Amino acid sequence: MKKIILATCLSLSLFAQEDKIDYINEMSFLIGDSENGFSQNVGRSLAYELQFQYNGLDFPIRPEISFIYSQDIPLYDFTTDSRTRYITMMGNGVYEIPYSDLLTPYVKAGVGYQSFSDVPDSPPSSLLLDAGAGVKLDLTDRWSLKFEVLGTLDSDHFNILATGGVSFRFGRKYVSPAPEKICEPCEEPKQVYVPKKPVKLFASGSIQFESGKASLTDNSKMSMVEYSKQLNSHENINSNIIIVGNTDDIGSRAYNATLAIKRANTVRAEFIKNDVDPERITIDGLGEINPIADNSTKFGRDKNRRVIIILQEKVSKK
Repeated sequence: MKKIILATCLSLSLFAQEDKIDYINEMSFLIGDSENGFSQNVGRSLAYELQFQYNGLDFPIRPEISFIYSQDIPLYDFTTDSRTRYITMMGNGVYEIPYSDLLTPYVKAGVGYQSFSDVPDSPPSSLLLDAGAGVKLDLTDRWSLKFEVLGTLDSDHFNILATGGVSFRFGRKYVSPAPEKICEPCEEPKQVYVPKKPVKLFASGSIQFESGKASLTDNSKMSMVEYSKQLNSHENINSNIIIVGNTDDIGSRAYNATLAIKRANTVRAEFIKNDVDPERITIDGLGEINPIADNSTKFGRDKNRRVIIILQEKVSKK
């Protein structure tokens, strides 16, 4: 049964694409102002930052390693002309928030280690906590402008770093579709769906959902009553209803497979509420493996958060 539904849905999706190919590595070079303070008499300086971010994990938090190097910083000791420098290494988790095709805000946090020059009155080297926020503005599919504000804190020293620069993405990863699960042995179903004529695509992509949720959009809720009337019409009353949930590619594949089933169940519940016979309805979920638009854009992800409804004539197997 599951194999029949999956094969039917895939063949009816005329606009299906291959899974998205991502750039899994990202390197950024930033330069900006380092404002030092707290209980230490340390001034401002120009600082440089190099960041390496890995985007290949099937997880929304992306690991990042960064290195910061400052130019000479004056120490506020009026009896000497002492100056110091610092080097910082940090490990962070970065959470990107898709906003538009070109603009991607993000937040980050992590831990690190900061080492100052070995001169009198310099702050001691120590572990630190850091947190920040920024935004990337895409220039091409590989290059972006990047702006960031980062704060670091150790036991007696606080630093705010405001930087801007460029980011470069590289390295490609192809994500193949999930293998089809085959049950062996399987129980013989009491009833199978064998079409006497080609199946009918009742709705494809017109019922959509909010990001990361199984709740219908307001426009889709308004459509459910009319769809229910059409399913109970003389033309369709003898057809079974197959509801197949789909998602965008935000989140893990396992999470999206579960979310797709929840979306199909939401639509099933709406149909039953509007007097569609539940015995006619079968649900399934394809998750993220059957996109009809580009998941790298907000418009494409909106289109991919949908259900497909297929009508199929029911034949009893004796």
